[in-house]
Amino acid sequence: MRILILLLALTTSVMTSQASISYSIAFPRANAHYVTVTISGQVDAGKHTLIMPVWTPGSYKVREFSQHVDGFNADLDGADMPVLRADKNTWEVTTSKAGNLRFTYEVYAFELGVRTSYVDATKAFVHGVSAFMYWKGREAESILLDVSNPSSWNDVFVSLPKEGNSWKAANFDLLADSPIACGTFDSVTYESGGCPHTVVMIGKGSYQLDTIARDFKTISDIEVNLFDGVHPSSQYIHFIQNVDQGGGGLEHLNCQTSQVNRWAYSDEKKYRSFLGLVAHEYFHLWNVKRIRPIELGPFDYTTENYTDQLWVAEGITSYYDDLFLKRAGFHTEESYLDVVSSSINRLENMSGRNVMTLDEASKLAWIKAYLPNENSQNVTISYYNKGMLVAWLLDLKIMEMTHGKKRLDDVMRLLYSNWKKNDVGFTVDEFEQACSSVAGKSLTAFFNTYVRSTTPLPYDQMAKYLGLELKNKADVQSAFLGMRIKVEGGKSIVSFVQSEGPALFAGMQVNDEIIAFDGWRVQGDLTDEINRMKPEKEVEVIYSRDGEMRRCKLTPIPNQTVEYQLKRLENPSKVQAEAYQKWLEN
Repeated sequence: MRILILLLALTTSVMTSQASISYSIAFPRANAHYVTVTISGQVDAGKHTLIMPVWTPGSYKVREFSQHVDGFNADLDGADMPVLRADKNTWEVTTSKAGNLRFTYEVYAFELGVRTSYVDATKAFVHGVSAFMYWKGREAESILLDVSNPSSWNDVFVSLPKEGNSWKAANFDLLADSPIACGTFDSVTYESGGCPHTVVMIGKGSYQLDTIARDFKTISDIEVNLFDGVHPSSQYIHFIQNVDQGGGGLEHLNCQTSQVNRWAYSDEKKYRSFLGLVAHEYFHLWNVKRIRPIELGPFDYTTENYTDQLWVAEGITSYYDDLFLKRAGFHTEESYLDVVSSSINRLENMSGRNVMTLDEASKLAWIKAYLPNENSQNVTISYYNKGMLVAWLLDLKIMEMTHGKKRLDDVMRLLYSNWKKNDVGFTVDEFEQACSSVAGKSLTAFFNTYVRSTTPLPYDQMAKYLGLELKNKADVQSAFLGMRIKVEGGKSIVSFVQSEGPALFAGMQVNDEIIAFDGWRVQGDLTDEINRMKPEKEVEVIYSRDGEMRRCKLTPIPNQTVEYQLKRLENPSKVQAEAYQKWLEN
C-alpha cells in the first residue's frame, strides 16, 4: 500500500510549547466499537468548519469515512452551539464571540484494516485519516494529541514525538499520518540507522519476537544502507495486524501498518512473503513518503488526487521489496527468479496489457485498480505489476548503458538527495531526467515505449543480458476456452470471459452456470473435463442464465496462457555472468 504528505510546516521548525489545536480520543463505548474524538481551539467570532477526509493517502479510492461519524456536537466555553451539517463530510458552527470552541463526535470503528479504524473491548487501532476531521483553514497549525486509555489497556503506541503525557504533531497532515494503537500488545524493539524501531503485534499469532526483531532489523539495515546509512526518522513503528483473513499494508512518514495471517510465521514461504510486504512498506519511507511524484502532497482530502506516476511510487517499490529480500539472504537465487517469473506471467496473462498503458493505470487507479469488475482483466493492468517489471527493465538498461557502473539504486539516491535539498516532489520530466542523468544518455525513448505505450516488454532481451533463458512451461496443446470457472455451492459458475476468446464468441457471459458438456452433466470443479477437450474440436455447452436453460457451440483453441520460468544458462558468457552478479549483489 503507500504516499508522502508534503508538510504544511517544516517538521524541523521549532514548535511552540503550546499547540494551537487540541485533539483527544477516548473509548467510553468501546464495546459498541466507538471512538470519541474531541477537537478544540481558541476562535474569534465567525464560521468554523470541520471536514472529514473521503480517502486516505496511499490507497487511491474514495472511501467516504464520514459515513461512520455519529453524534456530532459543539460548545463554546461550555455553552452548546448549533451545528450545521453542510454536506456529506462537512460540519459548520458559527460563533458570535471569541472563546474556546470544542467539537465532539463519535466514529464507529469496526474494520480492522490498514486503511481503517477498529475498536473493541480489548484494543483500538485508530487510523488518523479515517477518524480525524481537519479544521478548515487551520491545517498548518500545531496539534496536541491526548489519548484516554481504558485502565485495562496497558499500551499506547503513536509515531509522534511525546510532550509530557501527550503527543505533538506539527500540523494535521502529520496527525492524520500517525496511526494510534491502544490495548495490551506484544512488542519488541531494535535499532537501525541510528533510529529506534518498535514492532507492535496487534493480535496473536505464531510469531517469535526475537526472530521478528532479527529479520526486521536485517531488512531495515539493507534499506537504510542503500541511501546514506542514516535513518530519516527519529523513531519508527511497525504496526502488525495478525488476523485470520486479510492482508496488505500502508505506509506512513514514520511508521507502517501491515496485515498478515496470524499463522503465516510458521510457514517458510508465507513468512517470506510477509517479509516482502514489510520490506515494501518500509521502502516507502524514502520512495513516496519523501521522494515522490509532485502530485502526492499537499493533499486535497475531499476528492481524488491524480498522478501519472503511481508506477514510480508502487512499481519501483514492488521491484525493490523482493530484491531487498534477496540481498538480505531471505531469497535463494531460484526463489527470487521464481518471483520475477510470476510477475511476468501475471502481466502476460492479462489481455489488458494490450489496452492500458502504465501511466494510464496510474492516473485511473481511482476507478480502475480500486473498483475492479468482471471485465477488468480485459482492459486494465496493475501499476504494481507492470511497474515492477518496467523498474527491472530500467535497472538493467542503466546497468547496460553504464557498463555496470550505475543502476536504479543510483537514481533513488539522486532523488533522495534532491528531496533533502528542497522537500519538493518531482514532475514526470524531472524523474525521467534523473534517470537519464544517471544513465549518461537520454531515456526519453524508453519511457515513451514502455510507460506511455502498450509495447510488449522485451523479456528475452532482458534475460539474455543476464545470462538467463525464459521458457514457457505451459502446455500449448491443451484446450483454451477463454473463460474461468469458479465453484459456488457445488455449481460451476463462469467468473471471467476473455475478450476475443472462444467463450465470448459462443455467447457466454459471467455468472452463467455450466450444466453439461457434450450432453454429459458436470458439477463443481471442471478441470478434468476441460483437460479432456481438444483444440479446434467443437463442444456443445448447456448452461443456465438467470434460470433459463440455454445451449451454445464452443470451439476451444490452443492454450493462450503462458507459464514462463527464468533459469540461468549453463554456460553464460563472462559479460552475462558479471551482469547477473551485479544485478543480485548484496
